[in-house]
Amino acid sequence: MKEKLFDDVYNSYYNDVYRLAYSYVLNNQDAEDIVQKTFLKLYKNIHKIHKSNNDIKKWLFRVAINECKDLLRFLKTKTFVSLNEEITKNGYNNKNNSLMLALMNIQKNYRIPLFLYYFEGYNINEISKIMKKSESSIKMSLSRGREKLKKEMEEK
Repeated sequence: MKEKLFDDVYNSYYNDVYRLAYSYVLNNQDAEDIVQKTFLKLYKNIHKIHKSNNDIKKWLFRVAINECKDLLRFLKTKTFVSLNEEITKNGYNNKNNSLMLALMNIQKNYRIPLFLYYFEGYNINEISKIMKKSESSIKMSLSRGREKLKKEMEEK
């Protein structure tokens, strides 16, 4: 029953929610993300929603607008630069450049903590909060990541 109701609502209002999100963020990928988050919230809360189509549509629009506002607020505070631009801009010397390139070749679960720790200067506690993992998990990722990075550097 829950899945049938969700499917019906999804098929009926997907385009409406997408157009609303796109009108806010003016970006296809961000609009798709917002639609996905909106319908995920619907799926989790469908038992709370009244069966009236107007109520569901209003609820979807309210959630989508809040998601759009959250995204725009987040983007307003962040500056995004590609890693290659960062390497060039900061004038890393050849040693750091090769280190950064080696870092790019290891798994993400090791790369991210290493980057945050060594290049951004975050401590283990801060990294654990950023990545929403325990401090012991971050310590283990750093330790294993250092080993993998060392092997990667030796191969080059």
